[in-house]
Amino acid sequence: GNWSEAPLADLVDHIINTHHRYLNEELPQLSPYVTKVLRVHGMHHPHLSRVHKLFHELKTELEQHLIKEETGAFPLILQFADNPSPENQEAVERAIRELVNEHDAAGDLMKEIREITNDFTPPEDACGTYRLVYNRLAALEDDLFTHIHLENNILFPRVLAAVKA
Repeated sequence: GNWSEAPLADLVDHIINTHHRYLNEELPQLSPYVTKVLRVHGMHHPHLSRVHKLFHELKTELEQHLIKEETGAFPLILQFADNPSPENQEAVERAIRELVNEHDAAGDLMKEIREITNDFTPPEDACGTYRLVYNRLAALEDDLFTHIHLENNILFPRVLAAVKA
């Protein structure tokens, strides 16, 4: 869809139903595989313990972030878009700043995972589970950056434009 034109409520629904749903399913499903690969291969591939630590940090941060967006920030943003006032403007600007900072933190964790895994390239001798983990981490990164783009570059600027109007 053309998210620059669509109603804000539709964009928010799309973010929740597509990207939040994906993370809410994928993060807990991928977690045991990341742990298994560390258990089986960590001795010979010491970087896997760092991948394990970063992935679980990312998982915790994103899970908390999604809850914050769905229960707090998004309802606030939509309410503001319907009825902008100087009173709620400050709260919205503060909420957006916090979310952008959290996006930056998640993006940094993801970039570090990419670096450590050599752009998600498994070693020659990697087993199926090892490859699966790297493929799914690459897919996670891809979805996450689309998700962050929709919020940082489309949703938030549209909401803040209502402030200036």
